[in-house]
Parts: sequence; C-alpha cells; structure tokens
Amino acid sequence: MSISKKLKKTVKNQIEETVVPKELDDQIRASFIRYHEKKEKFSMKKRVLTICLAAAILLPTGVYAALNSSSYFTGENNLNGLVNEGVKRAVSEGLSVPMDQKITDQGISIHFQEVYVEDTKVLIHYRIEKEDGGLVPFEFDTTGLDVISGEPDGSKYVENPTYQEKGVEGFRVLNFIGTDREDNIPYYLTNAEGKEIMTGIADHDRPEGILAFVTDGSKLPQSITLNVDANRIGKTKGKWSGKVVIDQSKAQEATKAAK
Repeated sequence: MSISKKLKKTVKNQIEETVVPKELDDQIRASFIRYHEKKEKFSMKKRVLTICLAAAILLPTGVYAALNSSSYFTGENNLNGLVNEGVKRAVSEGLSVPMDQKITDQGISIHFQEVYVEDTKVLIHYRIEKEDGGLVPFEFDTTGLDVISGEPDGSKYVENPTYQEKGVEGFRVLNFIGTDREDNIPYYLTNAEGKEIMTGIADHDRPEGILAFVTDGSKLPQSITLNVDANRIGKTKGKWSGKVVIDQSKAQEATKAAK
C-alpha cells in the first residue's frame, strides 16, 4: 500500500472512531451554520469532520505510529516528555533520519539506528546487540556490592539495582552502561572543534532506548558529533569508544513541524 493510501486509510479510521466533546461540537456546528447559512447545503456530518481536522485536533500516538511504523520515536517511549507530540508529528512527516552506525567490542555492539534533530534537541534511537542481532539481556554483575534493591525474583533485574557504598550516606544506582568519565555519562556531543556541547542528557539506560540531548534554549552548532566512551555493558566489561557524526539535514523542518 502506498504512503498516500496508508495515510488516507489511517486518518479515515481515526475520524470514524473520534468522539468530539459536546461543547466543542456545538461550537463547531454554530460556527458552521453562521458561515454557510447563505451558501449551498452540504452534509453536516462531512463538514463538521472537516472543520474538526482543520482545527488541529491532536492525533493519538497510535496514529503517528501507523503513519511511520518504522520509527522508534512514534512508540510509547516519551523519555520524560522529551519525545512529545510535536516530535511524533514531525517524525510522522518523515523528519527523522535513519542510521546504521555500530561501536563494537566483546561481541556486543551499540547500534545507532535513527536520529531526530531540532534546533535545540537531539534524539537518538539505539539498540545494544549481540552478534546475532538480538538484544543483550538486562542483567548486572553485583558481586561484592551491598545491593538494597533491584532483584525482585532473586535472579532477574527489571530495573537498575541500587546498592549501599561503605562510608557513604544514601545509596548509588548501578547503571546498565558503565563509563570511566567523571560525570558517569558515557555519551556526549562535541562541535566541529571537538569541544563538548553543554546539554542536558537523558537516556533509558536499557538494551534498547533513546538518548536525548537538550540545550538551554541556545541553537545547536552546525556540526555535531556523538561521542561514546563506555567500559561496561551489563555484566560485560570492555571498551566501547567512538564517534558518530549527527545528520542535521532535517533539523529546520523538524523544528517548524514540531511547534
């Protein structure tokens, strides 16, 4: 099925299932009657639905996913609101860029598969894969650690374990992806001169998820490189180090579409 036919079918199905609140429905109908009272008669149902669409009623996430089912960003992963409806709308218009970049060691690859860029934000979909392409298991080596949470059934983790460190108040969280960097963050962006770009950073810290970099409102430089510096993935120690150039060719369009 072509993209055009797929879009029409998806929107048609969504329209038929959409329930317009009574108050909004009354307002739309009244406006319609005033505007068309001296014009030719049309089907009220058809006109109301057309006006509803023109009024920019937000499509549910499921519709965005149907419009671009190949994109990870149209799923349920909002990452603290950073993958919002504006992002999903822009991605549904084809404003993300496919990637196929891997950083590999110990038979494990950090595989970057898709990037979405706005003027002040970068989102990257990644998978951490075994040699056969399957996801590595979500597990940790807690040998020697005083674990206080994180093993609900005694063997399998469903969240990052927390542990008590001797002589330190409070507790620490054991990340799935480890690093030697002082800030304990294995990913960062640099500009054309190799200088680190100051951004807020969020990630799922799972075998598959999203990395997010957000500025303080300042526009990102024209050249951006993702830097990776990890020394552990789950239970496996190694050296995952490399650079990936970020494609910003659709950043301006995405910024406009996401507003």
